[in-house]
Amino acid sequence: MDINDLRRMLKASADDMEVKAKAIEDLEAAEDTDDQALAAAVAAFEAAESEFKSLQVKVTRAESVERAKAATATSEIDTPPAAPVAVATPKDPVHEGIEVGFMAHALINARGDRDRAAARLEQEGHSAISAALSGATESAGGVTLPRPQAQQVIGLLRPRVTVRASGARIHDMPAGELRNARQATPASAAYGAENAAIVESEPTFDKVEEKFRKLTSLVPIGNSLLRHSSASIAILVRDSIILEMGLKNDLAFLRFDGTGNLPKGLRQWALADHWQAAVAGNDPAVVEAAIRRIKSKVEDANVAMAAPGWIMRASAKNFLASLRWPNGFKVFPSIDDSGTLHGYPIRTTSQIPDNLGAGGDETEIYFADFAEIMIGDAMQISFGSSTEAAFVNQAGDTVSAFQNDLTLMRAIAEHDMAPMHDEAIAGLNGVGWSL
Repeated sequence: MDINDLRRMLKASADDMEVKAKAIEDLEAAEDTDDQALAAAVAAFEAAESEFKSLQVKVTRAESVERAKAATATSEIDTPPAAPVAVATPKDPVHEGIEVGFMAHALINARGDRDRAAARLEQEGHSAISAALSGATESAGGVTLPRPQAQQVIGLLRPRVTVRASGARIHDMPAGELRNARQATPASAAYGAENAAIVESEPTFDKVEEKFRKLTSLVPIGNSLLRHSSASIAILVRDSIILEMGLKNDLAFLRFDGTGNLPKGLRQWALADHWQAAVAGNDPAVVEAAIRRIKSKVEDANVAMAAPGWIMRASAKNFLASLRWPNGFKVFPSIDDSGTLHGYPIRTTSQIPDNLGAGGDETEIYFADFAEIMIGDAMQISFGSSTEAAFVNQAGDTVSAFQNDLTLMRAIAEHDMAPMHDEAIAGLNGVGWSL
Protein backbone atom coordinates (compact mmCIF):
# COMPACT_ATOMS: atom_id res chain seq x y z
CA MET A 1 0.00 0.00 0.00
CA ASP A 2 1.60 3.28 -1.10
CA ILE A 3 1.27 6.74 0.43
CA ASN A 4 -1.48 7.80 -1.99
CA ASP A 5 -3.67 4.90 -0.86
CA LEU A 6 -3.08 5.92 2.75
CA ARG A 7 -4.04 9.53 2.01
CA ARG A 8 -7.26 8.43 0.31
CA MET A 9 -8.09 6.27 3.30
CA LEU A 10 -7.36 9.20 5.65
CA LYS A 11 -9.70 11.44 3.67
CA ALA A 12 -12.45 8.80 3.75
CA SER A 13 -11.97 8.41 7.50
CA ALA A 14 -12.32 12.17 8.01
CA ASP A 15 -15.55 12.15 5.98
CA ASP A 16 -16.84 9.27 8.11
CA MET A 17 -16.10 11.29 11.27
CA GLU A 18 -18.10 14.20 9.86
CA VAL A 19 -21.12 11.96 9.17
CA LYS A 20 -21.04 10.47 12.65
CA ALA A 21 -20.63 13.89 14.29
CA LYS A 22 -23.70 15.11 12.37
CA ALA A 23 -25.67 12.11 13.64
CA ILE A 24 -24.82 13.09 17.22
CA GLU A 25 -25.89 16.70 16.60
CA ASP A 26 -29.23 15.55 15.14
CA LEU A 27 -29.92 13.34 18.16
CA GLU A 28 -29.00 16.11 20.59
CA ALA A 29 -31.29 18.56 18.81
CA ALA A 30 -34.28 16.20 18.92
CA GLU A 31 -37.01 17.05 21.41
CA ASP A 32 -37.14 13.49 22.83
CA THR A 33 -33.54 12.33 22.92
CA ASP A 34 -33.04 8.56 22.77
CA ASP A 35 -30.25 8.01 25.30
CA GLN A 36 -29.32 4.59 23.92
CA ALA A 37 -29.17 5.85 20.36
CA LEU A 38 -27.10 8.84 21.50
CA ALA A 39 -24.65 6.58 23.37
CA ALA A 40 -24.32 4.37 20.30
CA ALA A 41 -23.72 7.40 18.08
CA VAL A 42 -21.03 8.69 20.43
CA ALA A 43 -19.35 5.28 20.49
CA ALA A 44 -19.41 5.14 16.67
CA PHE A 45 -17.85 8.60 16.47
CA GLU A 46 -15.09 7.63 18.92
CA ALA A 47 -14.32 4.51 16.88
CA ALA A 48 -14.13 6.60 13.70
CA GLU A 49 -11.87 9.10 15.46
CA SER A 50 -9.56 6.30 16.64
CA GLU A 51 -9.32 4.95 13.09
CA PHE A 52 -8.52 8.43 11.77
CA LYS A 53 -5.70 8.90 14.29
CA SER A 54 -4.25 5.48 13.42
CA LEU A 55 -4.26 6.31 9.70
CA GLN A 56 -2.80 9.74 10.44
CA VAL A 57 0.22 8.09 12.12
CA LYS A 58 0.71 5.83 9.11
CA VAL A 59 0.54 8.75 6.65
CA THR A 60 3.02 10.78 8.71
CA ARG A 61 5.42 7.81 8.80
CA ALA A 62 5.12 7.25 5.04
CA GLU A 63 5.75 10.94 4.36
CA SER A 64 8.89 10.81 6.53
CA VAL A 65 10.16 7.89 4.45
CA GLU A 66 9.51 9.81 1.24
CA ARG A 67 11.41 12.85 2.53
CA ALA A 68 14.35 10.65 3.58
CA LYS A 69 14.51 9.03 0.13
CA ALA A 70 14.41 12.42 -1.59
CA ALA A 71 17.22 13.73 0.61
CA THR A 72 19.51 10.79 -0.18
CA ALA A 73 18.70 10.43 -3.89
CA THR A 74 21.78 10.65 -6.20
CA SER A 75 22.24 10.47 -9.95
CA GLU A 76 23.68 7.29 -11.43
CA ILE A 77 25.72 9.36 -13.93
CA ASP A 78 29.04 10.55 -12.54
CA THR A 79 28.92 14.22 -13.55
CA PRO A 80 30.11 17.29 -11.68
CA PRO A 81 27.35 18.78 -9.52
CA ALA A 82 25.61 21.84 -10.91
CA ALA A 83 25.97 25.15 -9.15
CA PRO A 84 23.28 25.54 -6.53
CA VAL A 85 20.32 27.63 -7.58
CA ALA A 86 18.51 29.75 -5.04
CA VAL A 87 14.92 28.65 -4.72
CA ALA A 88 12.38 31.47 -4.97
CA THR A 89 10.39 31.72 -1.78
CA PRO A 90 7.24 33.75 -1.24
CA LYS A 91 7.39 36.83 0.90
CA ASP A 92 6.63 36.31 4.57
CA PRO A 93 3.13 37.77 5.15
CA VAL A 94 4.47 39.37 8.33
CA HIS A 95 6.78 41.48 6.17
CA GLU A 96 4.06 42.70 3.80
CA GLY A 97 4.45 46.45 3.42
CA ILE A 98 7.80 46.49 5.25
CA GLU A 99 9.20 48.59 2.38
CA VAL A 100 6.92 51.39 3.52
CA GLY A 101 8.34 51.09 7.04
CA PHE A 102 11.90 51.33 5.71
CA MET A 103 10.98 54.34 3.55
CA ALA A 104 9.26 56.15 6.40
CA HIS A 105 12.14 55.34 8.76
CA ALA A 106 14.70 56.67 6.26
CA LEU A 107 12.67 59.82 5.55
CA ILE A 108 12.34 60.54 9.26
CA ASN A 109 16.07 60.19 9.85
CA ALA A 110 16.77 62.34 6.78
CA ARG A 111 14.30 64.99 8.05
CA GLY A 112 12.14 64.58 4.97
CA ASP A 113 14.96 64.86 2.43
CA ARG A 114 14.09 62.24 -0.17
CA ASP A 115 17.55 62.08 -1.76
CA ARG A 116 19.34 61.66 1.57
CA ALA A 117 16.83 59.01 2.61
CA ALA A 118 17.35 57.09 -0.63
CA ALA A 119 21.14 57.29 -0.21
CA ARG A 120 20.85 55.97 3.35
CA LEU A 121 18.78 53.00 2.18
CA GLU A 122 21.36 52.31 -0.54
CA GLN A 123 24.18 52.30 2.01
CA GLU A 124 22.28 49.88 4.23
CA GLY A 125 21.83 47.41 1.36
CA HIS A 126 18.21 48.16 0.49
CA SER A 127 18.88 49.13 -3.11
CA ALA A 128 15.43 48.15 -4.42
CA ILE A 129 13.68 50.26 -1.77
CA SER A 130 16.11 53.10 -2.43
CA ALA A 131 15.32 53.01 -6.16
CA ALA A 132 11.58 53.12 -5.45
CA LEU A 133 11.96 56.04 -3.06
CA SER A 134 14.09 57.93 -5.61
CA GLY A 135 11.06 57.90 -7.89
CA ALA A 136 8.73 59.26 -5.22
CA THR A 137 7.06 62.63 -5.62
CA GLU A 138 8.00 65.45 -3.27
CA SER A 139 4.96 67.40 -2.12
CA ALA A 140 4.44 70.33 0.22
CA GLY A 141 5.69 69.24 3.62
CA GLY A 142 6.37 65.63 2.68
CA VAL A 143 6.95 62.87 0.16
CA THR A 144 4.23 60.92 -1.67
CA LEU A 145 5.14 57.26 -1.81
CA PRO A 146 5.14 55.44 -5.15
CA ARG A 147 1.82 53.77 -5.86
CA PRO A 148 2.98 50.12 -5.53
CA GLN A 149 4.22 50.76 -1.98
CA ALA A 150 1.18 52.85 -1.04
CA GLN A 151 -1.12 50.09 -2.26
CA GLN A 152 0.58 47.68 0.13
CA VAL A 153 -0.42 49.87 3.06
CA ILE A 154 -3.95 50.30 1.69
CA GLY A 155 -4.14 46.52 1.37
CA LEU A 156 -3.04 46.11 5.00
CA LEU A 157 -5.72 48.59 6.05
CA ARG A 158 -8.43 46.40 4.51
CA PRO A 159 -8.80 43.84 7.33
CA ARG A 160 -8.65 46.63 9.94
CA VAL A 161 -11.47 48.68 8.41
CA THR A 162 -14.68 46.68 8.65
CA VAL A 163 -16.44 48.37 5.73
CA ARG A 164 -13.47 47.63 3.47
CA ALA A 165 -13.16 44.07 4.80
CA SER A 166 -16.87 43.39 4.30
CA GLY A 167 -16.62 43.62 0.51
CA ALA A 168 -17.03 47.31 -0.34
CA ARG A 169 -15.95 48.06 -3.90
CA ILE A 170 -12.70 50.05 -3.95
CA HIS A 171 -11.93 52.07 -7.06
CA ASP A 172 -9.25 54.50 -8.09
CA MET A 173 -10.15 58.20 -7.91
CA PRO A 174 -7.07 59.93 -9.37
CA ALA A 175 -8.78 63.22 -10.21
CA GLY A 176 -9.93 63.82 -6.65
CA GLU A 177 -13.64 63.62 -7.49
CA LEU A 178 -15.91 61.04 -9.05
CA ARG A 179 -19.55 61.31 -10.08
CA ASN A 180 -21.56 58.18 -10.87
CA ALA A 181 -25.05 58.10 -12.31
CA ARG A 182 -27.54 55.80 -10.63
CA GLN A 183 -31.14 54.85 -11.26
CA ALA A 184 -33.29 56.47 -8.58
CA THR A 185 -36.60 54.87 -9.61
CA PRO A 186 -36.85 51.79 -11.82
CA ALA A 187 -38.52 51.31 -15.17
CA SER A 188 -42.05 49.92 -15.10
CA ALA A 189 -43.85 47.10 -16.88
CA ALA A 190 -47.59 46.44 -17.31
CA TYR A 191 -50.01 44.08 -19.04
CA GLY A 192 -52.28 45.51 -21.71
CA ALA A 193 -54.86 44.59 -24.33
CA GLU A 194 -53.87 43.39 -27.77
CA ASN A 195 -52.93 46.29 -30.07
CA ALA A 196 -53.29 48.77 -27.19
CA ALA A 197 -50.74 51.53 -26.80
CA ILE A 198 -47.86 50.57 -24.52
CA VAL A 199 -47.65 52.68 -21.39
CA GLU A 200 -44.38 54.53 -21.38
CA SER A 201 -41.78 53.78 -18.73
CA GLU A 202 -40.08 56.73 -17.07
CA PRO A 203 -37.22 55.73 -14.79
CA THR A 204 -35.50 58.62 -13.04
CA PHE A 205 -31.81 59.10 -12.42
CA ASP A 206 -29.65 61.00 -9.99
CA LYS A 207 -25.95 60.98 -9.12
CA VAL A 208 -23.58 59.69 -6.47
CA GLU A 209 -20.66 61.99 -5.81
CA GLU A 210 -17.39 61.20 -4.09
CA LYS A 211 -14.54 63.59 -3.46
CA PHE A 212 -11.32 63.27 -1.53
CA ARG A 213 -11.55 63.44 2.28
CA LYS A 214 -8.12 63.79 3.78
CA LEU A 215 -7.25 61.34 6.55
CA THR A 216 -4.18 62.33 8.56
CA SER A 217 -2.35 60.34 11.20
CA LEU A 218 0.23 61.82 13.57
CA VAL A 219 2.40 59.21 15.26
CA PRO A 220 5.12 60.16 17.79
CA ILE A 221 8.09 57.76 17.81
CA GLY A 222 11.06 57.84 20.18
CA ASN A 223 14.32 58.86 18.53
CA SER A 224 16.22 56.18 20.42
CA LEU A 225 14.33 53.61 18.35
CA LEU A 226 14.82 55.50 15.11
CA ARG A 227 18.60 55.52 15.54
CA HIS A 228 18.54 51.80 14.81
CA SER A 229 17.89 50.46 11.34
CA SER A 230 16.45 46.96 11.25
CA ALA A 231 13.48 45.03 9.94
CA SER A 232 11.84 45.10 13.38
CA ILE A 233 12.00 48.90 13.52
CA ALA A 234 10.61 49.14 9.97
CA ILE A 235 7.72 46.87 10.99
CA LEU A 236 7.11 49.01 14.09
CA VAL A 237 6.90 52.15 11.95
CA ARG A 238 4.64 50.42 9.43
CA ASP A 239 2.33 49.11 12.16
CA SER A 240 2.12 52.51 13.85
CA ILE A 241 0.89 54.06 10.61
CA ILE A 242 -1.61 51.29 9.88
CA LEU A 243 -3.00 51.17 13.42
CA GLU A 244 -3.77 54.86 13.68
CA MET A 245 -5.09 55.26 10.14
CA GLY A 246 -7.12 52.05 10.35
CA LEU A 247 -8.94 53.00 13.54
CA LYS A 248 -9.90 56.44 12.25
CA ASN A 249 -10.89 55.15 8.79
CA ASP A 250 -13.09 52.49 10.41
CA LEU A 251 -14.88 55.07 12.56
CA ALA A 252 -15.33 57.46 9.61
CA PHE A 253 -16.90 54.92 7.26
CA LEU A 254 -19.33 53.82 9.98
CA ARG A 255 -20.39 56.91 11.92
CA PHE A 256 -19.06 60.24 10.57
CA ASP A 257 -21.75 62.68 9.42
CA GLY A 258 -20.18 64.00 6.21
CA THR A 259 -20.01 67.62 7.35
CA GLY A 260 -17.00 69.75 6.53
CA ASN A 261 -14.09 67.59 5.45
CA LEU A 262 -15.46 64.37 6.95
CA PRO A 263 -16.67 61.32 5.03
CA LYS A 264 -20.29 60.29 5.46
CA GLY A 265 -20.58 56.93 7.21
CA LEU A 266 -23.11 54.13 6.89
CA ARG A 267 -25.14 55.39 9.86
CA GLN A 268 -25.81 58.70 8.11
CA TRP A 269 -26.44 57.13 4.70
CA ALA A 270 -29.09 54.76 6.07
CA LEU A 271 -32.68 55.77 5.31
CA ALA A 272 -34.79 56.71 8.35
CA ASP A 273 -37.14 53.80 7.78
CA HIS A 274 -34.18 51.41 7.59
CA TRP A 275 -32.92 52.27 11.08
CA GLN A 276 -34.65 51.00 14.20
CA ALA A 277 -34.10 53.09 17.33
CA ALA A 278 -33.81 51.89 20.92
CA VAL A 279 -34.52 48.15 20.78
CA ALA A 280 -34.57 47.53 24.53
CA GLY A 281 -34.15 44.50 26.74
CA ASN A 282 -32.92 40.97 26.31
CA ASP A 283 -36.19 39.23 25.49
CA PRO A 284 -35.12 36.67 22.82
CA ALA A 285 -38.30 37.17 20.78
CA VAL A 286 -37.87 40.97 20.70
CA VAL A 287 -34.17 40.77 19.81
CA GLU A 288 -34.69 38.14 17.11
CA ALA A 289 -37.54 40.12 15.54
CA ALA A 290 -35.42 43.31 15.48
CA ILE A 291 -32.51 41.53 13.82
CA ARG A 292 -34.80 39.95 11.26
CA ARG A 293 -36.49 43.29 10.57
CA ILE A 294 -33.33 45.16 9.57
CA LYS A 295 -32.26 42.29 7.34
CA SER A 296 -35.69 42.29 5.71
CA LYS A 297 -35.46 46.04 5.05
CA VAL A 298 -32.49 45.46 2.75
CA GLU A 299 -33.85 42.29 1.14
CA ASP A 300 -37.26 43.86 0.46
CA ALA A 301 -35.61 46.79 -1.34
CA ASN A 302 -34.65 44.49 -4.25
CA VAL A 303 -30.97 44.75 -3.36
CA ALA A 304 -28.86 42.12 -5.13
CA MET A 305 -27.39 40.78 -1.84
CA ALA A 306 -24.06 40.11 -3.57
CA ALA A 307 -21.91 40.69 -0.45
CA PRO A 308 -24.20 41.09 2.57
CA GLY A 309 -22.85 41.20 6.09
CA TRP A 310 -23.06 42.56 9.64
CA ILE A 311 -20.85 44.99 11.56
CA MET A 312 -21.09 45.39 15.34
CA ARG A 313 -19.05 45.59 18.53
CA ALA A 314 -17.58 42.35 19.81
CA SER A 315 -19.58 42.79 23.01
CA ALA A 316 -22.82 43.07 20.99
CA LYS A 317 -21.91 39.92 19.07
CA ASN A 318 -21.27 38.09 22.34
CA PHE A 319 -24.58 39.36 23.71
CA LEU A 320 -26.44 37.92 20.72
CA ALA A 321 -24.49 34.66 20.94
CA SER A 322 -25.45 34.25 24.60
CA LEU A 323 -29.22 34.67 24.10
CA ARG A 324 -31.25 31.50 24.71
CA TRP A 325 -34.85 30.55 24.29
CA PRO A 326 -36.77 29.39 27.38
CA ASN A 327 -36.02 25.76 26.42
CA GLY A 328 -32.27 26.46 26.63
CA PHE A 329 -31.48 26.46 22.92
CA LYS A 330 -29.40 29.33 21.53
CA VAL A 331 -31.31 31.99 19.60
CA PHE A 332 -28.40 32.52 17.19
CA PRO A 333 -26.27 29.33 17.30
CA SER A 334 -24.49 30.21 14.05
CA ILE A 335 -22.58 33.04 15.75
CA ASP A 336 -20.44 30.63 17.77
CA ASP A 337 -20.53 27.88 15.14
CA SER A 338 -19.46 29.84 12.06
CA GLY A 339 -19.24 33.55 12.91
CA THR A 340 -22.39 34.30 10.93
CA LEU A 341 -25.81 35.72 11.72
CA HIS A 342 -28.76 34.57 9.58
CA GLY A 343 -26.18 33.11 7.20
CA TYR A 344 -24.16 36.31 6.69
CA PRO A 345 -20.66 37.03 8.09
CA ILE A 346 -20.13 39.23 11.16
CA ARG A 347 -17.23 41.65 11.50
CA THR A 348 -16.51 43.41 14.77
CA THR A 349 -14.92 46.72 15.64
CA SER A 350 -14.34 48.68 18.82
CA GLN A 351 -15.07 51.88 16.87
CA ILE A 352 -18.82 51.43 17.34
CA PRO A 353 -19.64 52.99 20.74
CA ASP A 354 -21.51 51.17 23.50
CA ASN A 355 -22.45 54.30 25.48
CA LEU A 356 -25.00 55.89 23.15
CA GLY A 357 -28.55 56.95 23.98
CA ALA A 358 -30.11 58.68 26.96
CA GLY A 359 -29.04 55.94 29.34
CA GLY A 360 -25.52 55.65 27.93
CA ASP A 361 -25.97 51.92 27.28
CA GLU A 362 -26.86 51.72 23.57
CA THR A 363 -24.77 50.36 20.74
CA GLU A 364 -25.30 50.05 16.98
CA ILE A 365 -25.59 47.05 14.68
CA TYR A 366 -25.22 47.49 10.92
CA PHE A 367 -26.44 45.29 8.07
CA ALA A 368 -25.71 46.05 4.43
CA ASP A 369 -25.01 44.62 1.02
CA PHE A 370 -21.43 45.84 0.86
CA ALA A 371 -21.23 45.27 -2.89
CA GLU A 372 -23.37 48.43 -3.06
CA ILE A 373 -20.82 50.46 -1.05
CA MET A 374 -18.20 52.31 -3.11
CA ILE A 375 -14.88 53.56 -1.73
CA GLY A 376 -12.98 56.00 -3.90
CA ASP A 377 -9.28 55.96 -3.02
CA ALA A 378 -6.36 58.07 -4.17
CA MET A 379 -4.19 54.92 -3.90
CA GLN A 380 -1.33 56.99 -2.52
CA ILE A 381 0.05 58.00 0.87
CA SER A 382 2.20 61.01 1.77
CA PHE A 383 4.70 61.13 4.63
CA GLY A 384 6.16 64.07 6.52
CA SER A 385 8.16 64.29 9.74
CA SER A 386 9.41 66.79 12.30
CA THR A 387 11.59 66.67 15.40
CA GLU A 388 10.76 70.26 16.44
CA ALA A 389 6.97 70.39 16.25
CA ALA A 390 4.58 69.94 19.16
CA PHE A 391 1.34 68.00 19.32
CA VAL A 392 -1.69 67.79 21.57
CA ASN A 393 -2.15 64.31 23.03
CA GLN A 394 -5.48 62.63 23.76
CA ALA A 395 -5.44 64.02 27.31
CA GLY A 396 -5.38 67.53 25.87
CA ASP A 397 -1.78 68.25 26.90
CA THR A 398 0.67 69.92 24.52
CA VAL A 399 3.79 67.78 24.09
CA SER A 400 7.04 69.09 22.61
CA ALA A 401 8.68 66.56 20.30
CA PHE A 402 12.08 68.26 20.72
CA GLN A 403 11.92 68.30 24.51
CA ASN A 404 10.89 64.65 24.71
CA ASP A 405 13.34 63.40 22.05
CA LEU A 406 10.52 62.35 19.74
CA THR A 407 9.95 62.49 16.02
CA LEU A 408 6.45 63.19 14.78
CA MET A 409 5.52 61.18 11.73
CA ARG A 410 2.55 62.38 9.70
CA ALA A 411 0.80 60.18 7.14
CA ILE A 412 -1.89 61.45 4.79
CA ALA A 413 -4.34 59.35 2.74
CA GLU A 414 -7.32 60.54 0.70
CA HIS A 415 -10.57 58.68 0.07
CA ASP A 416 -14.35 58.88 0.29
CA MET A 417 -17.30 56.50 0.52
CA ALA A 418 -20.85 56.48 -0.86
CA PRO A 419 -23.48 53.78 -1.50
CA MET A 420 -24.85 53.09 -4.95
CA HIS A 421 -28.28 52.83 -3.29
CA ASP A 422 -29.11 53.97 0.23
CA GLU A 423 -31.61 51.11 0.55
CA ALA A 424 -28.70 48.67 0.81
CA ILE A 425 -28.02 49.81 4.41
CA ALA A 426 -30.01 49.12 7.58
CA GLY A 427 -29.38 48.94 11.30
CA LEU A 428 -30.57 49.42 14.83
CA ASN A 429 -29.67 50.76 18.24
CA GLY A 430 -29.67 48.01 20.85
CA VAL A 431 -30.21 49.08 24.46
CA GLY A 432 -28.12 47.08 26.90
CA TRP A 433 -26.83 44.82 24.14
CA SER A 434 -23.32 44.46 25.55
CA LEU A 435 -21.65 41.91 27.79
